[in-house]
Amino acid sequence: MHGRLGLMEWAAAMNAAKEKCSDSLLRRMLVRLGIWLALGLGLLYGVVVWWCAGEIAEPSRRPLSPAQSALLDGTEKAGFTVTKFVSGNGMPCLVCTPVATPDFTQRAKTIRAQIAQKGIALKPSGETIGTLVILHGRSGMKEDYLPVAERYCAIGFRCIIPDLPGHGAHPDRFATYGVSEGDMVLDCYREAAEELGFPMQPCAVLGQSMGGSVAVHAAALPDSPFGAMVVVATFDKLETVIRSQAGNLLGSVLGAAVSAPADVVFGWKTGVRISDIKPVDKAEKITIPTMVVHGDADISVPTAAGRELYAAFPDATEKQWLSVPGAAHNNVLVTDFPLYAAMGEWLLTHLPAARPASAPR
Repeated sequence: MHGRLGLMEWAAAMNAAKEKCSDSLLRRMLVRLGIWLALGLGLLYGVVVWWCAGEIAEPSRRPLSPAQSALLDGTEKAGFTVTKFVSGNGMPCLVCTPVATPDFTQRAKTIRAQIAQKGIALKPSGETIGTLVILHGRSGMKEDYLPVAERYCAIGFRCIIPDLPGHGAHPDRFATYGVSEGDMVLDCYREAAEELGFPMQPCAVLGQSMGGSVAVHAAALPDSPFGAMVVVATFDKLETVIRSQAGNLLGSVLGAAVSAPADVVFGWKTGVRISDIKPVDKAEKITIPTMVVHGDADISVPTAAGRELYAAFPDATEKQWLSVPGAAHNNVLVTDFPLYAAMGEWLLTHLPAARPASAPR
């Protein structure tokens, strides 16, 4: 009897030991799984942060499209010639100069007709009344804005379109959204005027999104030649836009968790922190006539960000807010709204030396 009890106790002890060993093994497996899961999530988080900062600093570049190549090869038929120029700081640009044409393109006819309806007398084709520097947005390039230049050459503006750093054919890898580009744009403009022999005045600037931030930074410099400005779909602070976009994509909590370290990575890559890119601060120094354009359906750069930028321009500055009905961020220039004519009217009536005699004030 005692022997049988001893065997039973021994068996029970062995079972208890096995269960304890099994529980311990399960705990170890769960701990290891938790560690690997944490490492995986941490790695994924780091990849997302790195990708986000990289997309802001160094967006993908595109080759020329067949349509852009065709337009470059046949601009005289569109009423302008194109001269390629590269400044000493490496900034490539297209200098688009009006030429006389027997028949304007449809784009040119449309803007000229819309301007004429406003009571503004335009010069004949081929005459140049001033220069307009056109600055592209993030992920854009100078050739994207040839149709814009086509329109403004038709109303007398020589158009200069540079590739900004991190975009197009520019040799610099990273964009800083105006912090370093402002001086570069002004240097490029001065050198192009000297090399190609055209007067620096009168001159205006038009920038879209990132290009608008660059325009504001450039116009705020003490030696800026610009006499009027138009900014389209531009933000007050890049940091607030990044947080908004990250929140829309990832949710408010995860978006904030990604945007903060992305600021640090962006700074490591470019030497400039996202939190330091504040065209709203530069706007306070600007006194030239300024039009601020924003689509009322823009969620990439919320209307509130554009409003904050507009409010920052001094009250003494002649300024105008223009809302484009139904326009989102990427299509603000291509809706049915007569935006090109509205911006053209602003430039013609506020760039002093370019103002036609019949232009209203």
